[in-house]
Amino acid sequence: MIKVRMHIYLAALLVGACCGTWELAQGEDWPAFRGGLAAGVLCGGEDIPPVLSPENQLLWKAPLPGRGPSSPIVVKDKVIVTAAVGYRQNELHVLCFDAKTGKQEWDFRFWATGSTVCNPFGGVAASTPVSDGRRIVALFSSNDLVCLDMEGRPLWFRGLGFERPYLRNDVGMASSPVIEGDVVIVQAESLLDAIVCGLDLKTGQTVWLIDRPKQALWCTPLVVRCPSPSERTPETFVLLQSRKDFQAVCPYTGEVAFAYDHWCDTVSSAAAYGDLVALPAAGIHALRLSSSPARFEQLWISDRLRCGNTSPLVWNNKIYLVKSPNIFACADGKTGDILRQVRLGGSFWASPLLVGRYIYAVNYEGTVFVMALDDAGLPSLAGQWDLESGVLASPASDGRQLYFRTNQFLYAFRLGDSGKE
Repeated sequence: MIKVRMHIYLAALLVGACCGTWELAQGEDWPAFRGGLAAGVLCGGEDIPPVLSPENQLLWKAPLPGRGPSSPIVVKDKVIVTAAVGYRQNELHVLCFDAKTGKQEWDFRFWATGSTVCNPFGGVAASTPVSDGRRIVALFSSNDLVCLDMEGRPLWFRGLGFERPYLRNDVGMASSPVIEGDVVIVQAESLLDAIVCGLDLKTGQTVWLIDRPKQALWCTPLVVRCPSPSERTPETFVLLQSRKDFQAVCPYTGEVAFAYDHWCDTVSSAAAYGDLVALPAAGIHALRLSSSPARFEQLWISDRLRCGNTSPLVWNNKIYLVKSPNIFACADGKTGDILRQVRLGGSFWASPLLVGRYIYAVNYEGTVFVMALDDAGLPSLAGQWDLESGVLASPASDGRQLYFRTNQFLYAFRLGDSGKE
């Protein structure tokens, strides 16, 4: 096991990373917040048995050294998760577990260089890490950003909070990084300073940086590919929410390509599947990504679909979400009509996950609601079961197993017979 202690001098470390690129949506990996497609979907529509008997389907349960709302990611049979330890949560961890056995492979530890002040309900390990299959990039509420190889060895480090001391707030930061090609995109917005930057994935050096309106925001950027019939490959954009508008930015230059002129929610992140984008903005604004020229086309607006603290799930021209008070809703992606609602229970912070034909929604109290989709894509409650309370992190899956993270443990459940050798 690798256990590394890293101090503030690591801010000077900018070691070159290994070369090569890797597409996010590969195989059965779950390499980022809400998965490779950032839609909360894995193998949508496939016949994958659900987790309905947790006592029989629990594969392993691994203790974590500290708390954190960050979700696990799964890359090449490795489960990566972050945690923060100590009274001030200034000891930061990036941990790796074997997906099959739950054995901890390594634990990379270092000290925060930025502010660790945050709401105690959440934590400093709030942002979900991201991987391109060769490297892992982890961001913390202290705006410390570290890049590791798949064996837990440090490649480079940026103390963005050390570089920009006003990039902080008393609630904490929570936006997760995303990767497009060889660029890491980081959105860090607070009341006194706000930026979005693209960093070289190999070195950590700044490729581009744009100043943003000084407002607090906790959403995660969304990478989308806009169909372009006049070109051989679709155009790629990073979608950025703000209290002013919804921008599509070139991930390689930071140039704003087009925008939707409406303020956005600041916690719930947008999701997309195909050309349908579900934008949370005191409800849902359904947008279509159109080409020639690339732009947002508004389809409909519904104030009956308020996500609260969770993010929507988009699949097969339908939008699924948890709305107040603890109701799971399915809406038509073309019209916005609510097609079905299912009463759940408790308070929700984790976003729902679709694996095959089953949606998993876990509340803060630890109850996992399992909903089956019929042939029309309409949900019905298939079962429910319990973890311990304190669930803020969204679940993840690799198509063979289902992963949940609480403040104390990382769980892996077998998806029917698909997890057997």
